[in-house]
Amino acid sequence: MAATYSIQVNNATAEPLDVYTTLSPAQTDPPSTNPADYVPTYTLLGTVAAKDNSSFNTSEALARVVVTRHSDQFPLKVAVSNVLIPGSNLIDLGNADVNVATSGWSFYQSFASQPFSPESLSFAALVEQTPVTALNAAALTFFQNNGAPGLTFGLYSAIGYWATNQLYAFPGSYFCYEPPTGSSMGFILPSTTVGTLTIADGRASYTPLGGSALSLDFLASSLSSAGATANSGLLTTAIIRDLAWEGKPDTITWGFVGTLGGQQFIAQSYANPQVPWYAVAYDMVYGAFFTVQLAMTLDAAINLLGTVANGLQWLGQNVSRLASRIQTSLNSVGDTAGPGSGVGDAADPVNVDVDIDVDIDVDVDVDIDIDIDVDVDVDIDVDVDVDFIAVVDVDVDVDIDVDIDVVTDTETDIDIDVDTDIDTDVDVQPGAVMKVLNGIGNWVMTKALPTLIEGALIYVAFQSVSKILDAWKAQDEQDIANLQPRQSTGLGLLINYMLQDNIPVATRWQTFSQYVQEVDGDVKTLQVTLSSLLQTGNSQADSEAANWRWSNQDQASVVAAMAPDTGSNAYKAFQTLGNATYQGKPLPVKIAATVAMNYLAAQSA
Repeated sequence: MAATYSIQVNNATAEPLDVYTTLSPAQTDPPSTNPADYVPTYTLLGTVAAKDNSSFNTSEALARVVVTRHSDQFPLKVAVSNVLIPGSNLIDLGNADVNVATSGWSFYQSFASQPFSPESLSFAALVEQTPVTALNAAALTFFQNNGAPGLTFGLYSAIGYWATNQLYAFPGSYFCYEPPTGSSMGFILPSTTVGTLTIADGRASYTPLGGSALSLDFLASSLSSAGATANSGLLTTAIIRDLAWEGKPDTITWGFVGTLGGQQFIAQSYANPQVPWYAVAYDMVYGAFFTVQLAMTLDAAINLLGTVANGLQWLGQNVSRLASRIQTSLNSVGDTAGPGSGVGDAADPVNVDVDIDVDIDVDVDVDIDIDIDVDVDVDIDVDVDVDFIAVVDVDVDVDIDVDIDVVTDTETDIDIDVDTDIDTDVDVQPGAVMKVLNGIGNWVMTKALPTLIEGALIYVAFQSVSKILDAWKAQDEQDIANLQPRQSTGLGLLINYMLQDNIPVATRWQTFSQYVQEVDGDVKTLQVTLSSLLQTGNSQADSEAANWRWSNQDQASVVAAMAPDTGSNAYKAFQTLGNATYQGKPLPVKIAATVAMNYLAAQSA
């Protein structure tokens, strides 16, 4: 007869509680690198009435116990009952535990909806970079210092499991739409609902206009009809959204993005979409999805492999393989959840490893013809010293030599040779690329999305901006190596906006100045951002730059006008840049970006 072990739960709260044991599949030798093999199975032991206690039997000598609120299955406490540790089978749960779990849910919502906030980025780094043997202690300290004292890594993971597999978090009715797709002329807000999504009592159904209700299943953030695929049935992904984009900063709820019968489909908590949030929502919270999934996988793996010899050592050596498979899975989901992010032509980055020869005919005065032959040699010297653990020292010098031969035809036929050297040093240190993406991401998530995307023409496919960042690969290998295309969506939005000819130049740079404020005028961050803009091939912007006519002195005067504003006041310099004109014309965007690079280079000198 199999042995049984007793677990007693003392319920001091005014609500009944459910008691579960969670068990991951038995480990293999060697252990699995498939995250799906660490998804826990919840087994209900029974219910404890309010203000009561109950004992339960389990066959597990080492049991991971999750105690949930009976009404909505929300996890309130995670404990481990170990037959070898006296007293560990006695689990007390009171109002203090409820408060801890509630603060944990608040942190989770904030993290999932605002993944670029400083606190969220710190937590993501903690999960991804902390050795598995120190993760539980490090998380406990982090939560203590970030508004959730007493929250454990295990309870956080249980909350994540609840939020991605239970339908109790945000009940209500959701308005459903089918946004038009296939147009390169921008996003068109849908105006007519196609049905209603209803979530109540932990269940969901979709009712099309004039049709019958269709029951839906919810698993791993996917809300779908039975057997649904990207081309048939209803297949959506639930995204926890802060409605700050729509002027409702105190509202956090679900939004759903995906397909219905192969047509793009969205559901939101209010009628009539105000901004096309659905186009980039999945991409912008991709990092949060990744961290949540990685946290749940690591928590289960630590509990499972911590009981076998060398299990945690193996786990520490294979975290990257688990993470890579999570990324692959999330990217696959995103193909359905974020179809809008693939709209537009692929970005065409300039290859900075080649010499560029440009012939420009410049008319400076009606009576003088000047032919200028510009030979631009771009030489990048990279000295990379990579230490095995995590230290990457990178020094990048970009020298641009411009030789200009000017022949002026006048009555006296004087020949003038001018040699101009422009030296621009861009020192890209490890972490610079992610600093750019995180800074833009936080700005987009909290303030800028409606401005950047509403009515926008799509010149740059948001995902393909990652190709532009390949220009920095040698300089910042640590960031680029694991960069997922969806993580560059924020930068894609900004570049796409800056190339909008239908928006006045001054307005574009006014918006850019708000981003400058977001990053507090950080020179290196702005250099990488502007360089990405300059590298983006765009026929209109490139033509405008090639046909621009002015002298070095004219350019220097604009740089001088920007120069007084630096640091936290640097945003004012970019407003000055946007308002700058030459012969009554605003500066083309790439000419202005070049001026800005000279302004930044002067600060680095």
